[in-house]
Amino acid sequence: MGFLVTAIILFIMFRNKQSELPSPYVMIILAVFFLSTVIDGLSSYLGLYGTNNVIRFSTGVLSGSAIMVMLYPVFNFQYYEEKVKERIFRKPVTFIVFFLILVAFIVLSLFQLDFLGSFYYYFSGISVIFTFFFVSLVIMFLIPGFSQRAGKLFTRHLIFPIVFALVLTALELFITYKIHELLNQFVA
Repeated sequence: MGFLVTAIILFIMFRNKQSELPSPYVMIILAVFFLSTVIDGLSSYLGLYGTNNVIRFSTGVLSGSAIMVMLYPVFNFQYYEEKVKERIFRKPVTFIVFFLILVAFIVLSLFQLDFLGSFYYYFSGISVIFTFFFVSLVIMFLIPGFSQRAGKLFTRHLIFPIVFALVLTALELFITYKIHELLNQFVA
C-alpha cells in the first residue's frame, strides 16, 4: 500500500516533472525505511522476536514508499521530453509533510475504522497490481522509442507503454501465481 499511497502523494506534491533523486539525507532515511522490512522479516524468520501485523504493515508501507520515492524521478526523467533537473524533496519541509501524511495513513489504517468496510482489502489488492504495473511502465520507458517524448502526464505517448506494461504486469502476476502453486506442492 505504501507504493500506491506514495505515488498519489508524489504526483500531487511534485507537478514540475522533477527528475533528480532526493538529497543524500532523504536517501538515508529511505534506506532505513526499506531496511526496516528486511530487518523485521529476517529477525522474525530467525526467531529473534515475534513480529505482528502492525509491525509488518508499518514496515511494509515504509518500504513500498521508499521504493516509489526512488522510482518517481526515474519515471519523470524517462517519460517527459522536457523535465526539471531538480531534486524531489529539495526542501526538508516537503519531506516532513510527506512523512507526516504517510504516518497519518499508517495510523488511520491501524484503527480499522468500521465505516471503511472492505476498503483496505481491495486497496491492498489494487496496490499490488499497481506496483507491478508502475515498475513495468518505468521499464517500458527505458525503451528508446517510448522514452522522453511526453510534454504532459496524460498524452497519446502513454497509450502503447501502458498497453505493454499491462501485458507485462499480467504475465508477471501469472508467473508469480504459478511459482506460488509450485512451491505449495513442495510444502504439502
